[in-house]
Amino acid sequence: MAVKAEVITELNLFLTRASGSLSDQDLVAYQESIASMPGFSSELNTLLDGREVTENLLSQESLIRYSTKTPFASSVRRAYVVRDEKAAMYATLFGATSSDSDKYFVTYSIDDACEWLGIEFNSIKNSIVYQDE
Repeated sequence: MAVKAEVITELNLFLTRASGSLSDQDLVAYQESIASMPGFSSELNTLLDGREVTENLLSQESLIRYSTKTPFASSVRRAYVVRDEKAAMYATLFGATSSDSDKYFVTYSIDDACEWLGIEFNSIKNSIVYQDE
């Protein structure tokens, strides 16, 4: 899996974009790298853009295990942008086990995710995460 992530301090946002094949090992490596990123805070809202994930090989067991080990506080807002029903189900499972019940949002639309987080896509489209577009 290719993952790009960035802290955007002025938006109080941890932005992640994932693509390609996603495995349990990828999830572990990603989770372990988050807290060491410059500017990281457990109080950052999160936006995970997974529209380009082409193969989802995650197990439910890993999702549940790592949702309880997330470095983010359960009170932060989390938006997950997905490309298919399986990813939507997994994002919902992860959100439900790692967040307060009203603090996660799963959608197929990046614009809807941004709106839910109270930001505009234009405010993130020039980040390092989207520079290759």
